[in-house]
Amino acid sequence: MRKTLVILIIIIFTLLVISIAPGIAPFIFLGGMIYLKTKYPIIKGAIGEWYVNKELSKLGPMYKVYHDLYIPNEEGGTSQVDHVVTSPFGIFVIETKHYDGWIFGKENQRHWTQVIYKRKEKFLNPIWQNYGHIEGLKKYLGEHKFYSIIVFSSRSTLKFEDNFNSARVIQIPQLNRVIKEWSQQSQMSQVGKVELQSINQSLEQLTIKDRKQKRLVHKKHVEAIKNKQRANEVVATAEKVTTPTTSPASITSCPKCGGQLTKKKGKYGSFLGCSQYPTCRHTEKVS
Repeated sequence: MRKTLVILIIIIFTLLVISIAPGIAPFIFLGGMIYLKTKYPIIKGAIGEWYVNKELSKLGPMYKVYHDLYIPNEEGGTSQVDHVVTSPFGIFVIETKHYDGWIFGKENQRHWTQVIYKRKEKFLNPIWQNYGHIEGLKKYLGEHKFYSIIVFSSRSTLKFEDNFNSARVIQIPQLNRVIKEWSQQSQMSQVGKVELQSINQSLEQLTIKDRKQKRLVHKKHVEAIKNKQRANEVVATAEKVTTPTTSPASITSCPKCGGQLTKKKGKYGSFLGCSQYPTCRHTEKVS
């Protein structure tokens, strides 16, 4: 559906160009194809978000929907939340993944797997990711009844073997039904009227309507993530540096070539062998 929509846009644009300037149409068409190919993931994500927004708009007056919020965190940065739905029955925090292919994963795995034909791609467990979003919202809004929902594209095939306890993992067409399912299970309001108004007012403060300002906030958010990733890489590199397994006092020199004699294991047990092997084949028994 999404690819069809993108192709349709290209065709309409091409026909428009041909009608205005037929001589340069092939060049513009080629340039447009290259541009759309590089921007396809962004376009696909935007179309996917449009579908989710459209579904959530059908929930009704008891639900208030917020899209693309940046929640401040203790580190001075932000946590980006795709969708938040508030209601008298609780707060629904929604993480969207507009992926194709087969999706594999377990609740306690750090990474899940996307499989398209024979190609495999790893991505962060979205349940863990959304847990972080909920924790950020708790610190911003206070303790309330939160529900975690992970929504995948209808183009994906969910290949999970186990059920999930801390979140519902579904596809876009199931979204509203699952939200109302939880609401019906609650049977009574979990959030009072005054409390709900306060929650909505707090979330309204995070809503950015100005596109320029939103781009700046998004840019700052991405830069903070990259800085954190670079810092983690430095720590990981430092942790890989290990100390020698043999202490300096235990290292002896080879009497033949001056190389180091180190402890090795062979067919008949441990022995000291020269580090210059095979140039030097000197060995000694371990005392």
